[in-house]
Amino acid sequence: MKENVKFITRVMVIHVLTYCVCGAVFMALFDYKTLYQLGNIKYFMHPADSISSFVGPVFQIVRGLLFGLILLLLKESIIQTKYGWLKLWAILAVIGIINTPGPAPSSIEGMVYTQLPLQLHILGAPEIYIQTLLFSYLVANPGRFRFQRVGKYKIPLISAASAGVMFSLSGMVLTLILHLDMMAGMTDIGAFIVMLAAMLSVFFLSKWYLSTAFRFKHIVLCLGGYIVLAIMPTIYNYMMDSAFASLLTLGINGIPVLILFLINYMSVYHSEKQQKQCCTHV
Repeated sequence: MKENVKFITRVMVIHVLTYCVCGAVFMALFDYKTLYQLGNIKYFMHPADSISSFVGPVFQIVRGLLFGLILLLLKESIIQTKYGWLKLWAILAVIGIINTPGPAPSSIEGMVYTQLPLQLHILGAPEIYIQTLLFSYLVANPGRFRFQRVGKYKIPLISAASAGVMFSLSGMVLTLILHLDMMAGMTDIGAFIVMLAAMLSVFFLSKWYLSTAFRFKHIVLCLGGYIVLAIMPTIYNYMMDSAFASLLTLGINGIPVLILFLINYMSVYHSEKQQKQCCTHV
């Protein structure tokens, strides 16, 4: 069971990473924003800068878990076997892209039965073929994608990722409260830089918290988290005269700080509990 959970988790992470990287690269190369507005494509696809496209990567976690569950059935025939990655890619390419049951873009059914222009089928194909190729190679060759190397950074990475997700969700909550356009902050590059700086700060803050025996480290963690997740974006919004400039940020972004504390505190608590149990058995 433990090995299966590790496998499913690894597949999920690989899917999310390859999906996001390939999506960003090919969106820039083929200008999806313009492509999705051509002809009747705009009635089939949400705009590239829509809220659906923005939150789409979050749902890839679910898709990645489903991939991991179903690939358990093929695990023995693809993992570290000769041409295992090629076998997996062939399955994904034929069943998942070319020969889909429904009329999906770039599939045979899609080209025959839909009125979508050929341009969408052609320009959309490179991303999904390359993404599935990378996915297949990394899944079938676990030695090239070892989680052990980042094992000691697991909690800091989880903390940073959680901070980024909660940062975005708190922005959506603020948007609803202030009755702003949901896409108002999408074009603010500075806001993304602030978020990335906050995530990086949270990573190092969590790493310090887990490795130190400082008496007041709980206070430092919460205070540091509050500065980078609540105070810093509030100052930025007021300095840039942003539509999001509101003191409500100081309250709403307290929730990500609480989650940051709980993730790290529970990790320390669990670790200390295991150490006590080991000492008791000895």
